[in-house]
Amino acid sequence: MKMRMVKCSDVGICNCDYIALGYDIDEVEKNMLAHIEIEHKDLLEAMSESEAHILNHRVSTFLGRSCGCGHLEMP
Repeated sequence: MKMRMVKCSDVGICNCDYIALGYDIDEVEKNMLAHIEIEHKDLLEAMSESEAHILNHRVSTFLGRSCGCGHLEMP
């Protein structure tokens, strides 16, 4: 099983160095989304429902296509 990670900066929150790490994709995703809800509540409240959905999708995309180094694997 390989390590997965996603950085706040990967999903568009550029001024945050937070990194969610783990082996279970679902847990890492939950960890990142919980971090965003707590630490970036003001950003979430300013987003439309569509923008919030896109942010959630970015987290899933990085985890699903990530090699674990924080960068997307290219096909």
